[in-house]
Amino acid sequence: MIILLLAGSIAIAETPATTEARALVSTWAEYGDETRPDRSLGWWKGIDDPGLQEVLKVGLSDNPDLLAAEARVQLARAGTWQSVANLLPNIYFELASQKAPTDAMGLNPMTANMPDYGEIFESLGAMLADITAATGGDPTSLPNFSADSGNDMPDTYTQSSAMLKGSLAVDIFGRQTMSAFAASKTAQATAASRDAMTQSLAVQIGSAWYDLVAARKQVQIVEEQVSAGKEMLEIIQLRYERGEGSALDVFQQRQQVASTEILLPKVRLGSKQAHQRLSIALGKAPDAELPQSDKLPKVPPAPAIGSSDRLVTDRADVQAAIDTLDSARLQRGSAIASLAPTVTLTGQYGRQYLTLDETDHVDSWGLGAAASVPLFGGGRTHAGIKAAKANRDIAQMGLRSQILSAIQQIESAIENERASAESLKAAERQQLAATQAYTESRSRYLEGLAPYINVLASQAAHQAAQLGLLDAQRSRIQARIQLHGALGGTWNRSPENSP
Repeated sequence: MIILLLAGSIAIAETPATTEARALVSTWAEYGDETRPDRSLGWWKGIDDPGLQEVLKVGLSDNPDLLAAEARVQLARAGTWQSVANLLPNIYFELASQKAPTDAMGLNPMTANMPDYGEIFESLGAMLADITAATGGDPTSLPNFSADSGNDMPDTYTQSSAMLKGSLAVDIFGRQTMSAFAASKTAQATAASRDAMTQSLAVQIGSAWYDLVAARKQVQIVEEQVSAGKEMLEIIQLRYERGEGSALDVFQQRQQVASTEILLPKVRLGSKQAHQRLSIALGKAPDAELPQSDKLPKVPPAPAIGSSDRLVTDRADVQAAIDTLDSARLQRGSAIASLAPTVTLTGQYGRQYLTLDETDHVDSWGLGAAASVPLFGGGRTHAGIKAAKANRDIAQMGLRSQILSAIQQIESAIENERASAESLKAAERQQLAATQAYTESRSRYLEGLAPYINVLASQAAHQAAQLGLLDAQRSRIQARIQLHGALGGTWNRSPENSP
């Protein structure tokens, strides 16, 4: 069970936070249909654009913010290991040795209260010597019972031990268990936040890529407009020299060309800035080499929306908020359990050594148990309970806020998808009409059937329509990317956060 806990994949019933999230989505969301879309693949797979595939491949592997998020996931998982370690036995091998004066042995608690038998043995020795002399024996043949005899003990002694020791905190009231589960949920929330960052980064890179593509295309369009304006100026100049036009026509066309040329530095700067923004998003130098493309792709058919209930599983940021609330509730339970007694079992086995002239040893073992009942801690435990409750309330409000934000993003993205499609159709019609008007007015002017003022007006409208169509195309693909980002998906979901 502990290994599964560390992996964050224990198969348990739906948590209260998930149930609460589903209820909130059901109450607030007004979008959705009966389809069951598959979002296990990256949304960009359905867009025929090799450049987009390339920049996303690089960005999702090299972005420094994403790499930092992955490091935070590893840090949180390490915290889970540390919490689970409190549920396991603590076993260690201890070697100890000390050298001390032999005189200090008398201060040993085991020998400090022993009586002094020296004087008794001296009296006994004197009595035996008198008895031996009275019976005609040799008193010198008796042992020397003097307290000073044989006092050849060393000045120091050595005491050593080699012990295998262990302890186990018995989690009777579930404090450490809830703390370990809370740490596991925190790790899952951190991984879900990393997944949410990945989804957001994919949208950011995709948007930045098409900003660059559109900026390049804009430069191309303005350069073509300047070239076309200069060609028209040559024609008008020639007609003026032949007496078929007025000087006013020449001046007006020069003004038109100059006003178009004014746009060139601006659009070139926009292209440079778009290039730099994308490079930074990819984790590269601002002037790094990027794929060459100036063509916006055709937008594929709109994705299925699916049930609003999918938000709980497809939005990694919502999943992170759910895991955070689950963790906060478990942490509060652990804080309350801090009021209960703690029980610890201990044990040891090994060998102890004592060295004077020779080394003696004895095998040693012991078992023990200790119970600790908290009585007064200066209010620390109760303050911890209040703090845990506040964290739970913060996490609960955070979940509600995250769900509201996700619903708003999805509903806004759905409406933006529809609006951008309508705007693109209108821009296409406008550009077609402007092209036809410019072509017709130019032809009639060259034939002498219409004044130059008609050409000037239609030329300005045609140029504006070209740029307007490009902007509508860019907005269309951006709206699709934003819709994919709002709907989320499981294409980058970590195993521990898979639905």
